[in-house]
Amino acid sequence: MSDNDPFRGEETFPSPSGEDVHAAPQGFLERLSNSFGAILMGLLLVPLACWGLFWNEGRAVKTARALEEGQGLVQSIGTQRRDPAFDGKLIHVSGEVRSASGVQDDLFGIRSRGLKLARKVEMLQWVEKESGSGQDRKFTYSQEWSDRPVDSSRFRVPQGHQNPPMRWSSEAFFVRDAKIDVYPIGNAIQRLSGASDYRLDPAVVETARRRTGSALVMRDGMLFLANNQNGTQVGSLRVSYQLLPEGTASFVGRQTADGIEPYRARNGRDFLLAANGTRTTDEMFETAQQDNVILTWILRAVGLLVMFIGFSSLFAPVTLLASYVPLLGSLVSGAVGLVAAAATAILGPAVIAVAWFAYRPLVSIVVLAIGFGLAFGFRKLRQRRQAVAAQGAPA
Repeated sequence: MSDNDPFRGEETFPSPSGEDVHAAPQGFLERLSNSFGAILMGLLLVPLACWGLFWNEGRAVKTARALEEGQGLVQSIGTQRRDPAFDGKLIHVSGEVRSASGVQDDLFGIRSRGLKLARKVEMLQWVEKESGSGQDRKFTYSQEWSDRPVDSSRFRVPQGHQNPPMRWSSEAFFVRDAKIDVYPIGNAIQRLSGASDYRLDPAVVETARRRTGSALVMRDGMLFLANNQNGTQVGSLRVSYQLLPEGTASFVGRQTADGIEPYRARNGRDFLLAANGTRTTDEMFETAQQDNVILTWILRAVGLLVMFIGFSSLFAPVTLLASYVPLLGSLVSGAVGLVAAAATAILGPAVIAVAWFAYRPLVSIVVLAIGFGLAFGFRKLRQRRQAVAAQGAPA
């Protein structure tokens, strides 16, 4: 271990210091101003959610049709030679992917056999978190490891919480000579997943120091640059790696002279499929269709959530004024949530139905029926609550 290592004898990285809490109560005028700003945000979020939902449905249909087209055209070929007759065509190859040169990070001089080397740079930084509202609002500042720079100039209390600029950044490196036998893979290697943590050899420290001109040390298989004697000061850096090793993989894409590139279907949709292990064409297209369905539902949920937030924001001033009246605040907040949910349940499925009607009219009818069913359910629930309230009212 080097004499420059300030952590000699320690097993792990030092822990960041504790939290710093600052109370920041909001006055009525500030909260009212923010509530009107929320209205503007709502007016932006609702149309944005509508556009996103519409776009997502079109994306899903186009991707599904492109994959269906590709599954009917793809040809599985051998990898003992590259046949120019298949250039521009949709092909499927599978086998052991190897690289003669390996993969490397020139900045730190890290090199290894493998297909992908991902460098992750994290810096100990101040992070701001806001909690509470009104008289209970506060800002909490804590030191956390983050691989993205945090702009401390935007903090509510920047004094004493300044973050220095990050000296290095995260980056991924791929081999350029990946092949299955003699068949070149090219940039398609970037579509593979499955990288795992890669512990650096202590011998690389001297090379990394020389290349970066920094007093780096090795801790837990990572490179570490301390910003003070014990490494607990903001600005300290740690560099870790993940490595995707050589191994069996399968690809579906357009053959070119340099490797495998995305294939463009007749509807203009591009796709390039890659998977670890040996996979048949049917398996790869089936997985791609399943991934398309999962992504579609995730984006639908995100779109509906954004729409709900948008509708809720439109009532921000009403919710604020009601919060100053005991018991009324929670009732109004609940009513606003119910109205926003009902509006989302009506408009969201309607937008999805319109989008599907442009691509698959029969399915749109089913979606519309679901939307109207939810709206009817909300109406019944409201009528039931009104009836219960009327029964409990004094004569």
